[in-house]
Amino acid sequence: MKLMNLKGTFDFLPSDQVIRNKIINTLRTNFEKYGYLPLETPILNYYDLLAYKYDSDAEILSEIYKLKDQGDRNLGLRYDLTVPFCKVIGMTKDLRLPFRRYEIGKVFRNGPVKLGRTREFYQCDVDVVGIDNRLIEAEQILMGINTYKDLGIDVLVKYNNRKLMSGLIKEAGISEEKVTSVIGAIDKLEKITREELIENLENLGLDNIVINNLLELFEYSFNDYEEKFKDTTNQDIKDGLEELLELNTYLSNLGIIDSCKFTPTLARGLTIYTGVVFEFYDKQLRLTCALGAGGRYNKIITDFMDNGTLYPAIGFSFGLEPIYTILKGEATKNSLIDIYLVPLDTNIETLKIATALREEGYKVLVEMNKKKVGKCFEYAEHENIKFISIIGSNEVETQVISVKNMTTKEENQIKINELSNFLKNNIDK
Repeated sequence: MKLMNLKGTFDFLPSDQVIRNKIINTLRTNFEKYGYLPLETPILNYYDLLAYKYDSDAEILSEIYKLKDQGDRNLGLRYDLTVPFCKVIGMTKDLRLPFRRYEIGKVFRNGPVKLGRTREFYQCDVDVVGIDNRLIEAEQILMGINTYKDLGIDVLVKYNNRKLMSGLIKEAGISEEKVTSVIGAIDKLEKITREELIENLENLGLDNIVINNLLELFEYSFNDYEEKFKDTTNQDIKDGLEELLELNTYLSNLGIIDSCKFTPTLARGLTIYTGVVFEFYDKQLRLTCALGAGGRYNKIITDFMDNGTLYPAIGFSFGLEPIYTILKGEATKNSLIDIYLVPLDTNIETLKIATALREEGYKVLVEMNKKKVGKCFEYAEHENIKFISIIGSNEVETQVISVKNMTTKEENQIKINELSNFLKNNIDK
């Protein structure tokens, strides 16, 4: 049997997984700082739940991993965290709104595998249900900027409003039934040439006059829109500009407006979005794709519940894989071990020393295979373990051990009861 991973799946060895753990731990810490509560939903779901609200020919249905249990029930693996979240809201009758939740978990898609698309991957989502104002949107953008900063990434936030986009498209003379298709085309403007965009719009049945009007409308600055449409009767444009003006006020007062860029062509692709949308990009352009994105979606949970109650919502997903790609490229190889203790017929005494250090929070490895001392030094060097100590009967008797720094090759004579302070003062140097 040839040992190999399924295409689109990966193993992450310790040197890589420590980076991924750092990302997840940083995200979790920041989510909780902003009042989001942890949620975990099952990977296995009834297929009918996953397929709910989709037409039978919807592309996402072809990407669901389908299976049956021993009771011949139709099941599927979750393909995102939104549908399971909707299910939780529907099943939890005493849930009080607004409800803030975060969930970090694997999702699965049986789709084509290519760069940036895998069969299993993590989603790191935060969502709020029950708040419909620009304050929560500004706070999510603020949280995003601060979270990426904690990860060592300086980001630029591109933002827009889907209502404004819809209004501008109608203002250009395009009918309501074509608005969604045109939004999808406009959203690709920064990824394709202007000529390709015009061709795509022509394929939607738009004539040259309408296309020119449309493209001109998407070249204005925010101030231009305010001036041009200050007396507009186009309700979508009016609502979109009002929401963006309110958002700009918050972003300015929070001191983050300089990290944000109004981008009238940004749509976030998906049709679920109903208002403000935003995407986060690395300012250093180590990657050109978005590192995270989100926006206002007021209809999806409302339509899912279908009980006459409105469920305004806004969500934000951090991209674990692009963040990992950046941090992996920047990372230096560090050990997960603080000190490596090698006993020479002093197993119990060495284990006691290790236990005391572990209780202080240090990561300690004890040699248990009776390797030769030379091999232990080779191992420490190979694994980038900074400190190593050989503990024999003389060290136990005198309560003084020699600690070698594998980076500088210096050796220090340290009293065993002072070893914790030594590590504290030298471990990061």
